[in-house]
Amino acid sequence: MASITTGGSTAAGTFTSSETSVNLELGVSRILAVGAATANVALTSTCRFVSLVTTAGTHVHISVGVGAQTATTSSHILLVNQRITIAVPFGANIAAIQGSAAGNLYISELLQ
Repeated sequence: MASITTGGSTAAGTFTSSETSVNLELGVSRILAVGAATANVALTSTCRFVSLVTTAGTHVHISVGVGAQTATTSSHILLVNQRITIAVPFGANIAAIQGSAAGNLYISELLQ
């Protein structure tokens, strides 16, 4: 199990952050081929966190939400070889589109 500790007392959208530790287990591992057209993948319905890293050119753009997503060049940016861990809503999908060149988005689902 991994553990993530967050601090602060900020409420953002439906997520509230406070001093806490979360124990996580590795779930499904996914590889999303990223190219010039947006690509979408549905996560396991009970997934609450994901760890993301890409090998696509210099960066990819990502979109996360419930139901099918569409990533555009205005979506959030993830730099190549930068790993981020983010909270996702139940029933989440992730979409990605290349920034400078095609590659893969590697998704590790993290379960509580």
